[in-house]
Amino acid sequence: MNGFQIKTYSLDYHGTIYSYLPPSFNTTNKKYPLVMALCCTTGNPQGEVISNGWDRIVEEEDIIVVSPTYNNYATYSETKYIKSVIDDAIQRYPIDTERIYSTGFSNGGALSVAMVSTYPTLLAGISAMGWMISMNKNNHFDDKIPFLLIQGTKEYTQKTESGDMAIMDDEIAALDDLFTYNNMKEKDIKPDYKRVPFWGYEPDKKEIKYIDHKDYEWDGKFIKNKTNVKWEINYFYADNFKRPFAELILVNESKHTPHDCNARFAWNFFSGFKRTKEGKLIEE
Repeated sequence: MNGFQIKTYSLDYHGTIYSYLPPSFNTTNKKYPLVMALCCTTGNPQGEVISNGWDRIVEEEDIIVVSPTYNNYATYSETKYIKSVIDDAIQRYPIDTERIYSTGFSNGGALSVAMVSTYPTLLAGISAMGWMISMNKNNHFDDKIPFLLIQGTKEYTQKTESGDMAIMDDEIAALDDLFTYNNMKEKDIKPDYKRVPFWGYEPDKKEIKYIDHKDYEWDGKFIKNKTNVKWEINYFYADNFKRPFAELILVNESKHTPHDCNARFAWNFFSGFKRTKEGKLIEE
């Protein structure tokens, strides 16, 4: 392990950008998928690459991960800068422009949603760990975006008036927007948390896995090893796609904490989709 290269540079006042390049970089003529890894509020871009496991995915899957310093208290106001980081990476590295994705823990996940709202045909998939926000209301319903959310059962969750468990209000709004945006539900369908705790939407398929993983602080500081943790993966399908188009993953007893297997779940999901130069989303 640790055969990857780390390059650092900056574009403006925002600060250092960290690029993680795979071992094969400069040894082949291939083009690489690009994952933007966006840190949380007060987070550490390098620390969160490690705490979510993206350093391993760089080596194992031959991809490039770029993790920029940005104003991580903000979302929509930072989309122009994140777009400039992507544009620069395309000029700097041999990027497969049909396979660009965005992911993030907490505020980084919210910013990934904001990127879709602002640049609807730029990305081929997004993932969020622990937080999302609603899309802007200028939704582009001719476009689609695959999305994944990883949420802990004790991670900013709430009880409804009827006593059922639900995710936080920002995420409720984001899920409603994303399902509607992808034409995966009727606008007047409301979530039912008694029937489906936390999510409110009945999945097309469900899978339970028991996973060993490492948990970290937001800045990448190791907390502890977790063993045999229950992960519930809920799969949702969209018309004309064979693969699950959305995954909502519930981690038992987990709080607002990065897990080093997050990147594996996200990359397995991302790798099934790409967006053509014409902006059309297709399965890989």
